[in-house]
Amino acid sequence: MNRHRFLFLDSVLLGIESNYYMIINTSPKQFPYLATVVAFVAIVIMVGLGFWQLDRKADKDIRLANIEMANDSAHIDLAQALGNIQSYQDFTVVASGRAQNKYFYIDNKLLGGRAGFHVLVPFEADQGTLMINLGWIPGTGMRGSLPEFIMPRLTTVEGVVHIPLKNTFIKETNIAYGKFPVLLQQVDLQEISLHLGTSVLPVTLRLLPHGTDFVRQWQAVIMSPQKHLGYAVQWFGLAIAALTVYLLSMLKRMQGSSSRAENE
Repeated sequence: MNRHRFLFLDSVLLGIESNYYMIINTSPKQFPYLATVVAFVAIVIMVGLGFWQLDRKADKDIRLANIEMANDSAHIDLAQALGNIQSYQDFTVVASGRAQNKYFYIDNKLLGGRAGFHVLVPFEADQGTLMINLGWIPGTGMRGSLPEFIMPRLTTVEGVVHIPLKNTFIKETNIAYGKFPVLLQQVDLQEISLHLGTSVLPVTLRLLPHGTDFVRQWQAVIMSPQKHLGYAVQWFGLAIAALTVYLLSMLKRMQGSSSRAENE
């Protein structure tokens, strides 16, 4: 992935450089407006991407600090967490209620190179319907076949508060509402509500790994802050390189114009 990223960025930079020389050399007596616009836009985009990566790093730093604070805190009840969802994300919550035997399989979940699913079920708590994530279960190896499992009896659950992020590029195709089990591409609470025919709470609960056949290795932060910093440095470096290419091209053009003026 990183190798492809570098090759793509190198090709972009070489394309910008070749365009500079082509445009400048074909219009020696005019100011290279097009080349300047191309350079300006490219540099602005690269600098913007660099600052965006720095913002992502700051967000991850805050998230990791909150996770550390949550690990050192006592368990809280569901009502308290729902009072301030953003502040209590990653905190451990205890909730009482009753789990329904309506299964939602979230596809394309890899663990140790093996394909599988996350399984979510609705849990009827006093505060409303809470989707609880039972964890990861391996696939059957046959497309279209969902793995079976023994549903544990759940009246009290412990888990970590999670706010699922919706990928807008993923479009769900399962519109067989009311038919279970349900196969989804991501944890989309709006889609889940449509399948259940009722609203659900705006968070999920990732259950703690207490004596279960499900694998519960939750990873709150996928990409570390250091990686975001590294990407920011790359984008800023490319912006500096693009500016250098432009300035050198302008210098070459000015030197060529001076030589032609002396010969005349």
